[in-house]
Amino acid sequence: MRNYLLFGALAISAVGMAQGRMIAVDSNRSLYEVDISTGAKTLIGTVSSNASTTAGLAYDAANGIMYLTSTGNDSLYTLDIGTGNATLVGAYGDSSLVMHGLEYDDSTGTLYGGSNGNLYTIDKNTGAASLVGASGLTSFFNLGYNSDTDTMYATNSSTDSFYSVNRATGAVTLIGPLNGPTNPNGLAYNPDNGTLYLVDNSTDNFYSINTATGQANLIGSMGSGNLLGLAYIPAVPEPATMVALGAGLLALSRRRRK
Repeated sequence: MRNYLLFGALAISAVGMAQGRMIAVDSNRSLYEVDISTGAKTLIGTVSSNASTTAGLAYDAANGIMYLTSTGNDSLYTLDIGTGNATLVGAYGDSSLVMHGLEYDDSTGTLYGGSNGNLYTIDKNTGAASLVGASGLTSFFNLGYNSDTDTMYATNSSTDSFYSVNRATGAVTLIGPLNGPTNPNGLAYNPDNGTLYLVDNSTDNFYSINTATGQANLIGSMGSGNLLGLAYIPAVPEPATMVALGAGLLALSRRRRK
């Protein structure tokens, strides 16, 4: 029995060791991978020029789709991070939108955008933006979704504070000041370690956020640049690891039935 338990535990541990990827983009279309332990960024490509001025990122883990918002032509794109190729989905339908915030809600399959303190839903097939409601805030309105607690969060560059967001009305509730970032931008939740991360393009630093208080905790410098978008691609175990895990659990199940 002990050998079966050990085998199952080793397989489960192997799954836990799988690493996801933190992806960032700046306004000049430079695409980076970020080391979540240090904040250091590594250039991995350049977004195609049709996307103009790039801003927010959002990742649909269920379908493996990365979304990108352009503030240069007020449109939604899908993004191949391997090649940098951006494919136009469609325009938001309102040239006054400056859609810095972009986030995907896994619980409903809804893509949300934040612009000038307003919350929008975005049609994933056409790019059309529909107003949900006003937050009461002004300036850049950036979004982050915690898939484990089904909570939408926001930061605002005019208050440098952290909020929870009512997705039905767009209203926000103050959680607390960030106490560090002075122009908070991209937010991304890492379900592999239960942490929400933030990029700040005034301090050029990478932070984790205490979602209970709003306190931003410095991880490290990202180097100079106008980083705006942040999205996390969760870890996907290798096929061999999944086979080992399945074998271990099957052995445990058979042993228990004896």
